[in-house]
Amino acid sequence: MKLKKYISLGIASLCCVWATSCLGDLDQEPILDKSSNSIHNEADCQSFLAKIYSGFGLSGNSSDTNVEPDLQGGDQGSLVFLRGLLSLQLFPSDEAIWNWADEGIVELCQLNWDYTLPYAYSFYQRAMLNVRYCKEFLDVYSEGDNIPDVRKYRDQVRGLRAMNYYYLIDLYRNPGVVWDDSPTDDKSWKPSQIGAQAVFDKIVAELLDLSENGNLDETPSMATYGRVTKPVINTLLAKMYLNAEVYTGTPMYDKAATYAKKVIDAGFGLEDNYANLFCGENHLTGMHKNEIIYAIPFDNVNAKSFGSTIMLTAAAYGGDMDQTWFGMSSSWTCLKPTQQMIEFFSGSPDAGTDSHGSLVKKDKRYAFFDGAGTRTPESKMQDWNTGYLCYKFTNLGWNGAAVTPTPDPNTDFPLFRLADIYLIYAECAARNAAGTNKEQAVEYVNLLRERANGDKSANITAADLTLDFILDERARELYWEGQRRSDLVRFGKFTKDYAWAYKGGTLEGVANIDSRFNIYPISDRDLTANPNLDQNPGYESLK
Repeated sequence: MKLKKYISLGIASLCCVWATSCLGDLDQEPILDKSSNSIHNEADCQSFLAKIYSGFGLSGNSSDTNVEPDLQGGDQGSLVFLRGLLSLQLFPSDEAIWNWADEGIVELCQLNWDYTLPYAYSFYQRAMLNVRYCKEFLDVYSEGDNIPDVRKYRDQVRGLRAMNYYYLIDLYRNPGVVWDDSPTDDKSWKPSQIGAQAVFDKIVAELLDLSENGNLDETPSMATYGRVTKPVINTLLAKMYLNAEVYTGTPMYDKAATYAKKVIDAGFGLEDNYANLFCGENHLTGMHKNEIIYAIPFDNVNAKSFGSTIMLTAAAYGGDMDQTWFGMSSSWTCLKPTQQMIEFFSGSPDAGTDSHGSLVKKDKRYAFFDGAGTRTPESKMQDWNTGYLCYKFTNLGWNGAAVTPTPDPNTDFPLFRLADIYLIYAECAARNAAGTNKEQAVEYVNLLRERANGDKSANITAADLTLDFILDERARELYWEGQRRSDLVRFGKFTKDYAWAYKGGTLEGVANIDSRFNIYPISDRDLTANPNLDQNPGYESLK
């Protein structure tokens, strides 16, 4: 029986005071009546905190049958933070395509969208609503409240706010800002943009304060699984600095390496079995090596939605790859890897076949189904019978143990994990960042490759530690984990000098497209609702 998830604690107890009025860039009533003394108690404080955590995995208070009033108007799954993130990161990349011509998905797969793109709207709204909940929590619960651990709760919420803004600056570059001094009680007030540099500075300042002065747990344990800790904050700092040149024009790889090293030294370790990181009992990593730094928790009872890891399990199963093989009773026949994704493993030796007759590679990260040789790598949209399929994410038990299939997965999503941090440090070393050590970077990379291959046969040397190698190794290690678009942008290959399937609208793909696609547009609906917002460069404006 899976452990009860943190985000399911007391979610229902504050439903009546959490309801808000309307969508439109936070044009809404205050979430809580701050004058009410009834909410200033430990139970309601923890319930509101659980509500904020659940904003990453659910569209409503418990499941997709209860959608946030603020997020009406889209299909329920598309309103979930994780589904939006995966859609905006996977589909416009060399990692995956969506089999069906759902609204907005074709445009994402073909990298050909405008300011009406539905997912650009729904993800922005979800993240900004999460930010608004954080603001309300911080307004309501002060450090002076007589609530045990209230400062730790406040610091966790500050970290969650910064996490939302990390994704907002990454995807939109210049989002509206809701911060401590925002007069959110004023119904006429609407967020304004302050520019990418100022947004970057604000996020980093908050994270630095939390890292240096915050009241957060400093070492990983089962008790901190799925919660914001100091290593989560340092991971966000490493990622902000890693992408600083993209966000602000100023490279900060030395600082990225510094904070990556802080995370590495915090006590995390690599899980022995790569597949355990993506199974239905992957929360057990918190009892073993603690490779998962931060997870979005899901389970088949208390935390399920159409935007959960069902996007990576049921969505990827069906046809001649039976969903029950991987612990699921549902299949969507939607999500498929591109041919380019398969080719990243072309250098790994064949290692026989699995129990279903499908080829396996020595590199155990290779989790692709070829139907015992009946399927070819080239994948076409709206044709499930073309292309390989993928089973990286499963609902199986620890070490592949069989389970009774369920319609929703128990699989948590590993938003941040140690392997990514190793590769961040290695990338900074490959970029010759001050303070990095290439021999140490090679050691970190080889730890990943030894786990993948079971021996040292695929280990690299310092001469192999090039930027091209790092980008490809990130693809092999982190595919379908919501990072690929950002990686390609950072390496200058998202819009230039690299073709993959459907990029630019053709099956073969084109190498060069307009650079405006490096960031997403501000939705026309947001521009209409909030006159303080300006459109991102290169996109048609309504003003």
